[in-house]
Amino acid sequence: MADPAPRVIVHAGFHKTGTTSLQAFVERHRKALSPYAQIHIKTDLGRARYLGRWYGQRPSAFRRWLFRLGLAAFLRRLDDGPVHFISRESFSGMMPGFHRRGRRVTGYGDTAIPLARAIVDGLRRRFGPEVRIEFLYTLRDGEAFVRSLHGHILRTSPLTEDEAAFRAGFPAEVDLAAEAARIAAAIAPVPVHTERLEEMTRHRLGPGIAVLRLLGVPREEWRRFTAAPPNNPGPDAGQRAEMLEINRTGGRRAALRRRKEALMAARP
Repeated sequence: MADPAPRVIVHAGFHKTGTTSLQAFVERHRKALSPYAQIHIKTDLGRARYLGRWYGQRPSAFRRWLFRLGLAAFLRRLDDGPVHFISRESFSGMMPGFHRRGRRVTGYGDTAIPLARAIVDGLRRRFGPEVRIEFLYTLRDGEAFVRSLHGHILRTSPLTEDEAAFRAGFPAEVDLAAEAARIAAAIAPVPVHTERLEEMTRHRLGPGIAVLRLLGVPREEWRRFTAAPPNNPGPDAGQRAEMLEINRTGGRRAALRRRKEALMAARP
């Protein structure tokens, strides 16, 4: 009997939905997960790890082609299976909240769909038309999502808008589930799974539970796994207020960032 076609699960987003914690979980448990999947995150992905974000910053046919090249170079290094798990939130494009051509990006639709299609095409070219491709998108409540974006961008850029002004730049309803549904429709019949951060964090393994479920790790083995420590925590309300004041003082971007990182490092 011929071996089954390889199975590839692509966790392609979204930002600020527990992605860093999920990636820390699979990094921590690579060896324990090895009977179920090969894990590919961060620098494992080569240039593909940032080319999706680069495409998102200024979508064009040329940048999409570069993403395809980077993805193909990464995929050539993989063996033939049987299961691969790939996680990179920039496979949906750039993080919403930043600006593109002078306008704030408020969603993923114009970049996540072309990138998902490019990933499907790249996987079929590498593994053949019978490859079993699945996507995972992690989600969260829209208001919490925008709040987390504001904290991240406040910390990493010279943003001078408070949270209310920042929120006003987004649609009245921010719905990541609807974004995932549009992607699913665009790449059908490729299966698209979704997991909500609010539900994952109720489990002792946090976002890692989504990985165990998708890989089919038997429930009796879950006790062998532990949650990764908290990763990439955003600034609290007091730190946000201080960061906003730092940004509003002006000055060189690098100097502002050093002051904000020092503020985070002093966190109890």
